[in-house]
Amino acid sequence: MVPGTGCGNIWVLGHKLTLIPQLQGAFFPLAEGNWSLPNRAVEPQLQEEERMVYVAFSEFFFDSAMESYFRAGALQLSLVGDKVPHDLDMLLRATYFGSIVLLSPAVIDSPLKLELRVLAPPRCTIKPSGTTVSVTASVTIALVPSDQPEVQLSSMTMDARFSAKMALRGKALRTQLDLRRFRIYSNQSALESLALIPLQAPLKTMLQIGVMPMLNERMWRGVQIPLPEGINFVREVVTNHAGFLTIGADLHFAKGLREVIEKNRPADTRDPWASSAPPPSTTAA
Repeated sequence: MVPGTGCGNIWVLGHKLTLIPQLQGAFFPLAEGNWSLPNRAVEPQLQEEERMVYVAFSEFFFDSAMESYFRAGALQLSLVGDKVPHDLDMLLRATYFGSIVLLSPAVIDSPLKLELRVLAPPRCTIKPSGTTVSVTASVTIALVPSDQPEVQLSSMTMDARFSAKMALRGKALRTQLDLRRFRIYSNQSALESLALIPLQAPLKTMLQIGVMPMLNERMWRGVQIPLPEGINFVREVVTNHAGFLTIGADLHFAKGLREVIEKNRPADTRDPWASSAPPPSTTAA
């Protein structure tokens, strides 16, 4: 895997530093080394100078990260049997009762399976009013009898929009998602799409209760920011702009600055016993 390129800037005490001029939150397979997500992000412009350090992240940073997760097949969730919340299990069995009763007795009481699979890379939109993530996913509901092929009850498409709250906690950039918009429709017929309308509100509630906590538990682990030991962020603040967000913070040195520098200085690989005298001259007298 090799890192991609993107857009990110760092400001220290009001001065812009181009430490990594093309910062991207993604890793791509070596087999696709020439592939690149087009960068249409706006160039972040920073006006604040109240904190010691500022980092700006454009929409492209988050889009490239989600593109990477999508290509790796990580944006999918499968819940089977006891993993499906009890209330959601009852709701789905009641909704598809007409299809279930027509099955053989050996299948009727089989564990329920709920599978969500993202169909396209999610997209992030950053505005002064907040950050949203748009996702289109397939939702498959099936029964999974033991030693038999699973029996699909329904396959539908879900359009969802999440609000994303970014926060800097400790040395990690963390995200918390909240489901704002939710719509499902059938892949099979318009008639089934109409039949799914009464299911939308309770299914959204069940997803908020049963699925979102698991998703947020993973998201809240965050992305670690590699600060040296002895340096911490304090007075963190996250500000949204049009197309990018900024994170500002002051630095707190738990140890003396000289001690931190010496501890993180690369080790001297030279032989300490080697003579520093110049080699003897080979010129003939």
